[in-house]
Amino acid sequence: MGTLFEVGAALLGACIGSFLNVVVWRLPQEDPRRRSLGGRSHCPHCGALIRWFDNVPIVSWLVLGARARCCKKPIAIRYPLVEALTAGLFLLLAMRLPGGTVMLVDIDGATSIDAAAATAFGLHAVFLSLLVALSFIDFDTQLLPDVLTKPGIALGLLGGLWPGLAGLISDDTSTSPALRSVLASLVGAGVGCGVTWTIRAVGSWVFKKEAMGLGDVKLMAMVGAFLGWQSALLTMFLGCIVGAVIGGIGALRGGNTQIPFGPYLAIGAVIAMFARDAIVTFLFTTWPEWQRGSAAAPFVLGVAAAASLLLLFVLVRRSRRQS
Repeated sequence: MGTLFEVGAALLGACIGSFLNVVVWRLPQEDPRRRSLGGRSHCPHCGALIRWFDNVPIVSWLVLGARARCCKKPIAIRYPLVEALTAGLFLLLAMRLPGGTVMLVDIDGATSIDAAAATAFGLHAVFLSLLVALSFIDFDTQLLPDVLTKPGIALGLLGGLWPGLAGLISDDTSTSPALRSVLASLVGAGVGCGVTWTIRAVGSWVFKKEAMGLGDVKLMAMVGAFLGWQSALLTMFLGCIVGAVIGGIGALRGGNTQIPFGPYLAIGAVIAMFARDAIVTFLFTTWPEWQRGSAAAPFVLGVAAAASLLLLFVLVRRSRRQS
C-alpha cells in the first residue's frame, strides 16, 4: 500500500500542478474576467478552448510535440515543468512526511492511513502548492500576491490545531500539545515576519531604496506559520545562500541576475521542511566537531575564504565594466 499511496500522491501532484499553471497565468491578469480561476482552460495564443485530452498533465505536452492542437503555436516547457515539479514534491512528501510522522499504520493486521498523518499531508501539500505558485508568479511579475500569501498564513495558523505541524513551542507536558502547537505556529509566523521586515527596513535604510518587498515579509510569515520559527530562520539562511550561488553564477555567465527573492525563499523553505534536523545537526554538531578534530580544517576554511574573495573580486570587476 505504501507504493500505491506514493504513486497516487505523485499523480495528484501532477494534476495540482496543472491547476497551478492556471493560477500562475490568470492571477496576475489585470482584466477581472481573465483573472477568474473558474471555467475551462483556453489557448493563450488563439483563445480556443482546450479539450480535456489535450490537458492531461505532462502527457499531453509530449503527445502534442509541445505545440497547441488549435493553432500550432508552441506550448512553453514551463507547463510540464510545473506539473512535474509539483508531482515530485508530492511524491517526496508521501515518502517523507516532515516531523517523522508515520503515514501508514498496522491495525489488526491491515495497513491503513493514519488520520492525523493524512491531515498533515494535506496541509503540507497545500503549503508546497502555494510555494510553487508564488515562485512562478514572482518570476513573471516580481510580486507575491496577497490573495495567496494571506490565506496561506491563516491556513498555517489554523493547521497549528493539529499538534506537530509547526513543531511544539516547549516540552512542558503540563500544557496540551494542541496549545503548544498553535503557539509554535503563532511564534513561527511572528519570527518569519519580524526577521524579514527587519532585514527589509535595514536594507532599505542602507541602500536608500526598497531592499525587499512586503510580499517577501508575508511569504516568510506563511513559512513560519506552517513550519515554526526554527525553520523560518533556516529558510532565510538557505534562501540567502541559494540566491548568492545562483546570482553569482548568473553574473559570471553575463546573464540577467535580477531574479526576485521569493523563489529563493521557496527553495529554502522546501529544504528546511524536509531536512531541517539534518542541517541543524550538521551546522551545530558535526561541523564544530570536525573543526576541532581535523588538522585539515584550517586549510579547508582558508581555501573556501580565498575562493569567496576571488569570486567577489570577479563580480565587482564585471559590474564596473557593465556600468
